[in-house]
Amino acid sequence: MSESVENARRAAAIRALEYLDTARVIGLGTGSTVEVFLKLAYDKLVGKTLVASSIDTAMIAKYIGLTLVDPVVVDRVDLYVDSADEVDPLGRMVKGGGGAMTMEKLLAFAADMRVFIVDELKVVPKVPHKKPVPVEVIPQAISIVKRKLEKAGFECHIRVPQGKRSPVITDLGGAILDVFPPRDWSIENITRFLDSLPGVIEHGIFVGLVDVLIVGKRDGEVEVVTYKGMSEKP
Repeated sequence: MSESVENARRAAAIRALEYLDTARVIGLGTGSTVEVFLKLAYDKLVGKTLVASSIDTAMIAKYIGLTLVDPVVVDRVDLYVDSADEVDPLGRMVKGGGGAMTMEKLLAFAADMRVFIVDELKVVPKVPHKKPVPVEVIPQAISIVKRKLEKAGFECHIRVPQGKRSPVITDLGGAILDVFPPRDWSIENITRFLDSLPGVIEHGIFVGLVDVLIVGKRDGEVEVVTYKGMSEKP
């Protein structure tokens, strides 16, 4: 990662700190940008109720001296902070590069305020763009779901650890398929089709789950985009 991209992520993470002041229950996403945020936010996070979207994030938090609670004891979240693999001007995102999209989507859904921090390279004209859409499935369904996806025109790859042949297994016990939808499919059709497949646990398309997007620029500047009304919950 270049120094300029690191600066962009740091600038976005610093701006996100202001949203912590009144939040008591805070959900944390997964990934390198969230790690940057955690280290910067340590003083503001001490003494608050923290819930992580992954074991990876929980271990980072533990390493720097923060204490988390199990998601099972949380029924709502004041603030959720995360990043994205891709995000477009409408606030639609592709997530799941770290394999935690199921818990990430759950915590974002549960939160009163959702703040996402990205560097400017993550902003694309329309999602999905170049990144694959991760799809978490129960392991027993991986071949069946893969065949159904390919029959519908998806390019589909089983995510495997480096040097292994068996699938990556998530914290929730699922396997991951990385898929590239047909170019002529709308995001609504992609989402509807993935949601319809038995065996699919969750997928990495996030729509209507961001309230504030903070984009860090490589020159150190920050752009803040607010999606008022787009992610209002019933």
